[in-house]
Amino acid sequence: MNFEQFLQSDIFKEFGTGALIGFTLGFTLKRVFKLFVFLIGLYLIGLIYLSNKGIAEIHWNNLESWINYLYEGFKNFVKGITAPVASLGGFAIGFTAGMKS
Repeated sequence: MNFEQFLQSDIFKEFGTGALIGFTLGFTLKRVFKLFVFLIGLYLIGLIYLSNKGIAEIHWNNLESWINYLYEGFKNFVKGITAPVASLGGFAIGFTAGMKS
């Protein structure tokens, strides 16, 4: 098998497609997660400000369970997206590259 036949093989196409999908998802999820953390931070800053002014009372145990619920939902969302990819090797490489970029 020469190099041209290798580039036209189905294995290479699946690997390349998986890598491209992985990179795209990794890059996008990294940005979405940063936005998610930023918004949660703004929400917490607002709650702490309102608590200091005596406008609101914070039940920290309930807030912690709510944040854990959001985190688990996000984690399950990521698992649901990454599960059906056929070429996991290429996907893993692309996803790692996308998260690092």
